[in-house]
Amino acid sequence: MAQLKTLYDAIIVGSGAAGGIAAHVLVNKGLNVLLLEIGPKWDRDTIFHTEHSQPYDMPFRGLGKPGQYDGLWKVSAYTEHLYVHPFKDPYGRAPGTDFHWTRIHAVGGRTNTWARVSLRMSEWDMKPKSLQDGAGEDWPISYEDLTPYYDKAEDLMGVFGTREGLAVMPDGNYHAPTPPPRCGEAQLVRGGKKIGIPIIPIRKAIILKNRDNRAACHYCGNCDYGCSTGSRFSTLDAIIPKLIGRKNFTLRTGAAVHRVLLDSKTGKARGVEFVDTKNRLTYEARAKVVVIGAGAMASTRILLNSKTRHHERGLSNSSGVLGHYLMDNFKAGMISGYVPAMKGSEVLSDDGTGGGHIYVPRHTNIPGGRKVSALRGWQFQPNSGSGIFPGYAKRFAGFGADFKKTVRDVAPARISMAGFGECLPYFDNYCEIDPSGLKDRYGIPQLRFHAKWGDNELKMAQLIYDNAEELLRAAGAEIIPYTRTLPPPPGDATHEVGTARMGDDPKTSVLNKFNQAHEVKNVFVVDGASFVSCPEKNCTLSIAAVSWRASEYLAEELKRGNLD
Repeated sequence: MAQLKTLYDAIIVGSGAAGGIAAHVLVNKGLNVLLLEIGPKWDRDTIFHTEHSQPYDMPFRGLGKPGQYDGLWKVSAYTEHLYVHPFKDPYGRAPGTDFHWTRIHAVGGRTNTWARVSLRMSEWDMKPKSLQDGAGEDWPISYEDLTPYYDKAEDLMGVFGTREGLAVMPDGNYHAPTPPPRCGEAQLVRGGKKIGIPIIPIRKAIILKNRDNRAACHYCGNCDYGCSTGSRFSTLDAIIPKLIGRKNFTLRTGAAVHRVLLDSKTGKARGVEFVDTKNRLTYEARAKVVVIGAGAMASTRILLNSKTRHHERGLSNSSGVLGHYLMDNFKAGMISGYVPAMKGSEVLSDDGTGGGHIYVPRHTNIPGGRKVSALRGWQFQPNSGSGIFPGYAKRFAGFGADFKKTVRDVAPARISMAGFGECLPYFDNYCEIDPSGLKDRYGIPQLRFHAKWGDNELKMAQLIYDNAEELLRAAGAEIIPYTRTLPPPPGDATHEVGTARMGDDPKTSVLNKFNQAHEVKNVFVVDGASFVSCPEKNCTLSIAAVSWRASEYLAEELKRGNLD
């Protein structure tokens, strides 16, 4: 194994929401940083199929020939070059498990295509056991602990939104108000008022004015395929360009990290082992501190693969909880309706900022809210108007000109609902190193998943459908016929968290309240693996805030000599 010559202050693994923020903080604190990324550094001007690739310009309208993308989540002709293909680089799934692990191996990771919805967790979310219903565990930190880091992350990311004064979803540090609602969305807001459900402007990390070599959003609406203007936040666009060229920053792409290496004398981390994805040789990179922020699943895989005779079940896993308490938001209530009075209106481009402009906050099992038969609650991210792919058309009968007219007339009148519910933490939802010996394309032992929704999630899914129908009817909409289905598998929302949870007690957690491994003090895990709960809110902003807080603590501890 070849050894890199430099001894760095910190090695960071992963360049997405967690690793990218850690690099931003630590480099600007003056640390000498090596950032390792498994994939390449893309050119945003050429890699993304966005507003310049219309469906009629692509074979099979971008959906692929029949069967080509069956069973794949997020992978289409628009994105197959972005995502890791699960059939070509598979992961394990235990019998009875269907888990969707969405991976992007590139600088920026999944911030290249994320939904950009940026929501703060509340104190209620971070203390669910003591403040809500006794289920799960409380975080060892409070909302107050994270508040200054939410402020910093929102400023860096360029989050827009409005201040609404809702305790369930704290207000943030917004650079601009949300763009106004579309016609159908405004109708839904009015319907919510009728039945006592507040509906507010959405909060997203998209700049609406030119900033730092990033152009203001021009509302092409294809954000899920990437952003060629850099308008929506990604670490590729907003962080890495400011670090490249700095004397204390080194980016090494094509570095697939296998494990953390420990010093046999001190028991501390001395660096990491990685495989160069081009020459397939193995290297050791050395540092005073190792920061793992590769995404919850990838980070947990590194820890599990870092077994030694002193860490027989994986690094910092004497508790036996590493890999366990896998959580993800679950999706339900994905239905549509149309407002008859708007039917047949002029068809306009309503894709906008790549999603809806309104948000339905959690309104169940909270003070002053509705009581329901399931624990916790859910949110909706509605949308309305005409989109590039009228998927609702499959729910209408007919053929030919009359069918096309029906679809066209409904397009401007359509309102769609998208619900996301909270998943409780279950010990039996977990990932492990695949016992069959499955390895990835670089020869690194791969994960196997054991995960399914519990009774509470399945019960809540039906309540979400009921609520979606209620909101559509309150808005005066006619519901487009649909069939209720079970929630898609865990991982489908790409909000997976919790497999290296933080806590005050080393017997029940992997990390302390500063994301520092209980058993190896110079190892930090700064991504969603550290989460203790998975409230209904999108998690990326909270990942950024947690990583920022941990990185500032790390820098100060290193300065004081406490990590030597």
